[in-house]
Amino acid sequence: MLDAVRDIRIEDPGIGCYKLWIMLTVLFGAGFMPGRDSFYALLRQHRLMLPARKTRHTTNSNHRYHKWKNLIKGVTLTSANHLWVSDITYIPLTNGEVCYLHLITDAYSHKIQGWVLTDTLWVSATINALQQAIEQAVEMKGSEIL
Repeated sequence: MLDAVRDIRIEDPGIGCYKLWIMLTVLFGAGFMPGRDSFYALLRQHRLMLPARKTRHTTNSNHRYHKWKNLIKGVTLTSANHLWVSDITYIPLTNGEVCYLHLITDAYSHKIQGWVLTDTLWVSATINALQQAIEQAVEMKGSEIL
């Protein structure tokens, strides 16, 4: 089994332990394979575990720009469309470039109200996502949204 792990890792060095366990369970049969935790322990014992991925921190609050106050501190949400929040999510692409997902989300229901995917951090993309959210809300509720 360890030889099979080494062979698979030669072909795909980044394959995770869970995927390995699934593949080998199919290959050898469930009766031959240890449980998942025992399999992990075996890989750890033979130094076949991958190093833990380092998380990429993209938010930097240590800057010279103005930091806005939390305007919703202490606000109790009671229904959907009471408060929308915006977020920009950084998405790395396989070619080494990045794109940005601009989201408008309902803070109560966590439903995405509007979104735009771009290759820039321009405010116009977030405004477009907000316009999309407003249009959708008006269609659903009528003109009473604003």
